[in-house]
Amino acid sequence: MLILDKKDLEELLTMDEVLKALEAGFREAKEGRCIVPVRFYLNVEEHQGQFLFMPALLSGLKQSGTKIVSVFPQNPSMGKPTIYATYLLNDPVTGELLALMEGATLTGIRTGGASGLATHYLARKDSKVLGIIGTGFQSYFQFKAVQAVRPIEEVWAYDLDPRRLESFCMKLDPLVKVHRASRPAEAVRRSDVLVTSTTSKTPVFSGKDLKPGTHINAIGAFRPDMREADDETILKATIVVDTYEGCLSEAGDLLIPMGEGKLKKEAIHGDLGDLVTGRKEGRGSDEEITFFKSVGFGMEDVVTAHRAYEKAIREGKGKQVEMA
Repeated sequence: MLILDKKDLEELLTMDEVLKALEAGFREAKEGRCIVPVRFYLNVEEHQGQFLFMPALLSGLKQSGTKIVSVFPQNPSMGKPTIYATYLLNDPVTGELLALMEGATLTGIRTGGASGLATHYLARKDSKVLGIIGTGFQSYFQFKAVQAVRPIEEVWAYDLDPRRLESFCMKLDPLVKVHRASRPAEAVRRSDVLVTSTTSKTPVFSGKDLKPGTHINAIGAFRPDMREADDETILKATIVVDTYEGCLSEAGDLLIPMGEGKLKKEAIHGDLGDLVTGRKEGRGSDEEITFFKSVGFGMEDVVTAHRAYEKAIREGKGKQVEMA
């Protein structure tokens, strides 16, 4: 069995490679060669924690694996991270455990990659200014993914936490011209591509501030009671989801206006697989506002993990451990 840690994954996975792997994965899913059960939750009530199990099988690509995530909100009081994640990659022919990987970095890279793929199909080709609301762990991967598909020259970033915002901006300073926004509207009004990466339960920006032609990647809110976009944004945008199943069970950005009778399922233009396979067109005009909603999809983990595994074997990276 091969063990790949955070450093290994960062060295092995370029965003271009991840985008190619995800494109192949979404094609497999759309053509019916992908089994991804709904994620299973195991609650640990006495410690207010939760385990999540996310298996996936891609029969055509002969890839399978399971992500295990733990969420324990009391951990910071003990000096530990709230979230731990591990990925188990298996051989779907024999069941053999091929690799054990650090899961948080894998998740960050593949989530960024999904936004990059959506940006490739939905953003204006001349998009040069990226806005980011929420500058936590995921934000850097989002920047790298969007930058991989569009000629980003400037970033406008906003966060409720000034220290987190400063840390993110310092990380980007050597790479691109970066601005610290004093409020969300300041970033939104300038953005060609806007990323929202928060756990907010109320909209984090106003649709009135969006300029024509903006593309939005809403990747933060992942529960039915969370939302980052307001009704005005949702009702005037062309909506694309990572998967219908995931977003129609977990995405409050869509479920809340649906529950209020303001949005119908038929208003969703398509999913990412539709764009990858050409079943649906992406952007229709330079004035169109496009909106990509993502809550995560187990296929994204397995194709990204498999790409890292194959490359690690070729390059002799990681640590081999005998389990038998």
